[in-house]
Amino acid sequence: MRFGKSKNSRMQFGMGRGPTVAPPKDYAPARSTRKPPFHAEIEIASNLPDDSPEFRTFVVDVVGMPEHMASSVAAAIRQQKWKISPNPLASIRTAAHQEARKNLLPT
Repeated sequence: MRFGKSKNSRMQFGMGRGPTVAPPKDYAPARSTRKPPFHAEIEIASNLPDDSPEFRTFVVDVVGMPEHMASSVAAAIRQQKWKISPNPLASIRTAAHQEARKNLLPT
């Protein structure tokens, strides 16, 4: 006793037809070519020594963190995650706090 036709995949889509698949789209990055704010300042600060007065001024004035966090900020800048972040200063602050916690510095 048969209750219906079998669901053979060849018969399901018909002769020579298969499931429809969309053609691949061309990838165009959505990010603009404009650099986020403070990108140039961070780039300059990345070339300064960690213990220089200019770098410590950058940490306090631009990043807005206490001066004793300068080594953590330098480590965060060296990670270079800030380059792909839409908000590079927030990325540096977060990474600096994580570095400080890893190194047991007071935050």
